[in-house]
Amino acid sequence: MADGELSAREAERAVWDVIVVGTGMGGGMLGHSLARAGRRVLFVEKGRSTLPGTKGTIRAAMPELAEPLAARSPATYYDALARAGRSTDEIEDISGRFAKRFVPFIGAGTGGSSALYGMVCERFFAQDFTPRQNFDDPGDSTVPEAWPISYDQLSPWYAQAEKLLGVRGAPDPLRPEAADVNLPAAPPFSADNQPLVEHLTGQGLHPYHLPMACDYTDGCATCQTYLCDKSCKNDAARNGVLPALTEHGAQLLDQCRVLRLEADRTHVQHVIAEHHNDTLALKAKVVVLAAGALVTPVLLLNSRSGDWPNGLANGSDYVGRNLMRHLLDPIEIWPERGHKTTAANKEIGLNDFYFWEGQKYGTVQSFGAIPPMQWLTNRPDWRGKALRAMSPAVRQIYNRFFTGGLVLAVMTEDLPYLDNRVLPPDRPSLDGRQRLRMQYRLHPNEIARRAVFLRQIKEVLKPFRRMPVGSGEANANLGHVCGTCRFGNDPKTSVLNPHNRAHEVDNLYVVDTSFFPSSTGLNPSLTVAANALRVAAHMNQAHFAN
Repeated sequence: MADGELSAREAERAVWDVIVVGTGMGGGMLGHSLARAGRRVLFVEKGRSTLPGTKGTIRAAMPELAEPLAARSPATYYDALARAGRSTDEIEDISGRFAKRFVPFIGAGTGGSSALYGMVCERFFAQDFTPRQNFDDPGDSTVPEAWPISYDQLSPWYAQAEKLLGVRGAPDPLRPEAADVNLPAAPPFSADNQPLVEHLTGQGLHPYHLPMACDYTDGCATCQTYLCDKSCKNDAARNGVLPALTEHGAQLLDQCRVLRLEADRTHVQHVIAEHHNDTLALKAKVVVLAAGALVTPVLLLNSRSGDWPNGLANGSDYVGRNLMRHLLDPIEIWPERGHKTTAANKEIGLNDFYFWEGQKYGTVQSFGAIPPMQWLTNRPDWRGKALRAMSPAVRQIYNRFFTGGLVLAVMTEDLPYLDNRVLPPDRPSLDGRQRLRMQYRLHPNEIARRAVFLRQIKEVLKPFRRMPVGSGEANANLGHVCGTCRFGNDPKTSVLNPHNRAHEVDNLYVVDTSFFPSSTGLNPSLTVAANALRVAAHMNQAHFAN
């Protein structure tokens, strides 16, 4: 143990002001705000610390590319994922006739998924806060008439989050409220993106430079999908957890998985966690769940007791339900003959079809180059082994027909439904990795809107060679999971109140994307950060005013 590092037993003996479970955008920003206000904060992180100085961390490339030999066994592969800030959880998709198991491409470690994100930090539209009116026929969706807070209420917290995260970019010309944001400018569009910008503008559309939490240092590669090896990516680890630890006295227990919460009828009493095969019972005045919209509801459902037979804070039976994940359809295009896109360059935003002809669809963003084939082959599963076996021939085909284009992400908003949900596993893990189950089916509303949206985008891109490189129908494509512990005014149809406190538990809060009552059509990071700052200010007054 390094000098000054907190031991697990020291953490167990203390009574903390706040225990924050998870260090992603919600937990990192909230914990930083409360630590800066003088509160005793303990971050509990399931993944490994990837903060500066941590040995063995994989940076500057995805682990499949940085350590190709790790694919020789599941154990070495999962170790590489963990050292790269990636999740090793196993999700069992029970949506179809046959269950499918996969490891999601999400973060686990300091910063959570924000440590891997493409740094898009964009405000939601003002109309996103009154979502039901945006859809002609929501069917049996539970999408509400309105969020319990408005854009105007969140706006000052958006501004604080933009400043903390160093967001730079251009205003969306289709949003009147964006003109007042006044972000610092981002660099000009890259050579990879400029031809598409000119094409879109020539069609009377309105591309703009996405707001990015990036410092754009010399040689910045934007590091989408992997940990940054420079000081340019602004995320929950660098801008939240790290200063909370080094400047404001917060503490961190990494590689510490929370198993359940012990509570009486009104308060969480203990956070039960596993740390290097030891079981801990941690205590705090306030407990904040920020473990992500997949894991947070599972923790609550696993916290069943005599007082809580259906799971903690689950009097509404909404915990784990209303799962949303966006419908992400990547399309690769070749805007210029002979030009090869080789870098990640998420720059372009296009919202001309966000609201279109009285219906709501989503956004389009440039993503960058398709990853090298080794990203697929250097895995220990049967697909990786099969691709490695025919690697020379397949690599030639892959390099000739699949690489060199610019990948666009077409992101359709999905609606919440009670039957789309996250559940605890039905049997224990055999290798120690966390397991959970999910059920997610497309409903008629999503099927129809996605088809119209994709048809319009393909029409816009008609002059270019194009190719789909993924499908929004695939549940393994978990882009922006949210909604599984929604907030609202009515305890019968929500888990949390408008301050993100559990309706039924006085000292329990949730600040990850679980709280979203609708997914909107945009990246969630900035809204999670802004809301975490809002909730931290409320907690500071409600629980620590004296």
